[in-house]
Amino acid sequence: MDNTKTIVVDFSNYDAMCGFGEIARHYAPLLSAEVQPDIRFAFILPEKHRGEFGSHIDYIACEHFRREAAVFQERCDLWHITDQQSGYLPHGGHAIKLLTVHDLNYLHEKHGIHLWKHKILKQRHIRRADYLTVISQYVQTDVMNNISGIEQKPAVIYNGINDVERAEQRRPAFVAADDEKFFFTIGQVRRKKNFHVLVPMMKHFPDYKLYICGDHHWDYYDDIMKLIAPADRHRILLPGKISEEEKCWLYAHAQAFLFPSMLEGFGIPVLEAMRFGTKVFSSRYSCLPEVCSVHASFWDSYEPEAMAQVVRQGLAAWQRGGEAAKAACRYSQQFSYRRYTEQYLALYRQLLGLPPLT
Repeated sequence: MDNTKTIVVDFSNYDAMCGFGEIARHYAPLLSAEVQPDIRFAFILPEKHRGEFGSHIDYIACEHFRREAAVFQERCDLWHITDQQSGYLPHGGHAIKLLTVHDLNYLHEKHGIHLWKHKILKQRHIRRADYLTVISQYVQTDVMNNISGIEQKPAVIYNGINDVERAEQRRPAFVAADDEKFFFTIGQVRRKKNFHVLVPMMKHFPDYKLYICGDHHWDYYDDIMKLIAPADRHRILLPGKISEEEKCWLYAHAQAFLFPSMLEGFGIPVLEAMRFGTKVFSSRYSCLPEVCSVHASFWDSYEPEAMAQVVRQGLAAWQRGGEAAKAACRYSQQFSYRRYTEQYLALYRQLLGLPPLT
């Protein structure tokens, strides 16, 4: 009798250029490389990735989900929905439903009827799960305070961080020289990132440039551009999406990484910056104090002079390669995708009643 358990893992956001995609692109190959003699995995992926992780993995194409997922409905033992945005939910069958919640940002971004609709839909979606995990204690608190009927605290499994410090680097074309003095930040250019507060602060740093990188197809991009005086258009740039190689070069050469975000479930960029010994300046909102710990300087005011003073003081006390920078790097290295994978494998086995592997 075959006692092998079947686990479906949702990697439908594998190609998405956001945090969900970042996690999927690192977790999927590590999970597929694990030897679990009593478990067989099936991955939900875009069609073009079918077969990418070997024949020992089953595949469900997003484009043919209804037809292909039906094969797994009755024989699936555990279904891991890896983010709360996924629409690929099992119906029927006996599978244990494990949902990872990355954030409840809709509570702060939506208003009126839109907030009401999201509350109903998201609460229903989350309550359908048998078990929950979250990516920070901040999200854990948000879930417990805002989702009714959740009796057990979700387990916190922190996101991993790629070994960006070992990656290839390439200077972006918009940077004039290797020794240019600049500040760097990255993320989708949306209002919750709060990037606009950096523009007036830059008047206190006339010898520096500022690069705000990331997808900027939202109206918020236009709002930021209106704040940039014509005379400053050459030194405050929003160049859009950048490559991994360009991102790593910017981390490695920036005088500081600035992250004034108001809403983060985790905040991968602050930890990536630490890998390069780059000084991090952060807001105190959402999960960022938790994730940065003691290894960042925090703004308590968004008045330009007050922000600039925090940056001046932080830079004066910082040396790339100094003890504080080394401590920040060591701290960031605790957040690895290897550890992330190990924690989820242990949880899968626990939920399925399987003995831990030695």
